[in-house]
Amino acid sequence: MKSILIFLIFINLIANINSYGCDCSCCSGSGCSLVYLGTIKVPTCASTTCTDACKASYTTCLIGSSSAVCSGRIIFQFYTNLFLITSTFFFIMMFNRSKH
Repeated sequence: MKSILIFLIFINLIANINSYGCDCSCCSGSGCSLVYLGTIKVPTCASTTCTDACKASYTTCLIGSSSAVCSGRIIFQFYTNLFLITSTFFFIMMFNRSKH
């Protein structure tokens, strides 16, 4: 059971290490104003990855105007590091507890 938990945590960690933030703003209708809908994680800022991810995540972006801005985000790096520290502490606590 512990090995499955460790495996799942490391898969999640690997998935979040090389991520970028994609700011999605969209609107529907003619002459509409773009509305910020949120930030999603994408694996790369290459080509149309950010725009495609916004259109896949927000249906408003499919039919109206859209703006997708991709950039490296410190917040994703922060959460990845925080997750690494927390999970390491958790495992140390679990292994120490099981020895007693």
